[in-house]
Amino acid sequence: MKKIPTLSLVAAMFGASLHLFALAQSGAPPPVAASVASAASAQAPTGPRVLTPTEQRNNADNASAPDLRPDRPVVPQISVPFGRAPPPPPGSAPSTPRRRGEAAPPPAPIGDAAARCESLASDLERAACRKRLAQAKASH
Repeated sequence: MKKIPTLSLVAAMFGASLHLFALAQSGAPPPVAASVASAASAQAPTGPRVLTPTEQRNNADNASAPDLRPDRPVVPQISVPFGRAPPPPPGSAPSTPRRRGEAAPPPAPIGDAAARCESLASDLERAACRKRLAQAKASH
């Protein structure tokens, strides 16, 4: 059971009953409010205003104006190629499509020493660490 919708329903009913109770106590509306309400209803239009023939002509002229086009031509944001994909360039390794549900091959392992070099704060420290690592690999 949800409490919030129930509580809001009870609060709305309570507010409506207080409003109705206040109306019953006051009886008829005061004469000032009645005169304002009658004046407002006499001045309120009962629908859209009818345009004169001149206004209709001006609206028609403005609707066909050529300056309603955008300032700049619309530039497409994406490009969707249609048709077959172009063949791969010669000399590139052919990619083998994976079957659905087949796991991707694991990435090449990164050594702990290389990871330590990459985690250093400054560019100079990283470059020096990579150089030491390359020298150590070359000596083995």
